Amino acid sequence: MQKIILASKSKNRQKLLKALGIPFKIVVSDLDEKKIAETNPKNRAAKIALAKAEKVAEKNKGIIISGDTFTVCQNQVLEKPKDLNEAKQMLKQLSGNRAVCYTGFCFLDKINQINFSETAITKIVFRKIYEEEIKKYVKRFPVTSWAAAYAASELYVLGLIENISGSLTGLTHGLPTEFLIPLLKKSGYQPKPIEL
Repeated sequence: MQKIILASKSKNRQKLLKALGIPFKIVVSDLDEKKIAETNPKNRAAKIALAKAEKVAEKNKGIIISGDTFTVCQNQVLEKPKDLNEAKQMLKQLSGNRAVCYTGFCFLDKINQINFSETAITKIVFRKIYEEEIKKYVKRFPVTSWAAAYAASELYVLGLIENISGSLTGLTHGLPTEFLIPLLKKSGYQPKPIEL
């Protein structure tokens, strides 16, 4: 059985693979995402995920899984905020608005000739987020490690969302299971529920 390599340091992606009972090791690509020249957000997310996987594949053998997540709100791409002030501005922008979460996903398995990259899309409606709530929120959570300053895997953060349509695990864990699980099965892996 080939080893599985997660080309990401995302805690949420790691949690999801562990919950599925899939053994893996982490090799971070350290890709400079700014070098990916693509303005269409759907294409950009998939291209970044593919570039991360290909970079890791240069020095590692096995099945490589990678992802990239960002949110678009009011025609602005929201990635990881550089500091708490930027995180506050992002949350104010999301408050009471519609947004789209793009999760690029790549699965490389050279032995089984699988080279899959695609973007999972989730449409989100955020409730009104109050000023005092935002101040406490940015102090309480690791917002600078989350694209658009939110991670829907956190129960409190789920409470900021009124409605979603599209990929659930693309939004919550940055790893769309609708793509992942069929590809794992093709490569000979079967998810096994475990106690967390």
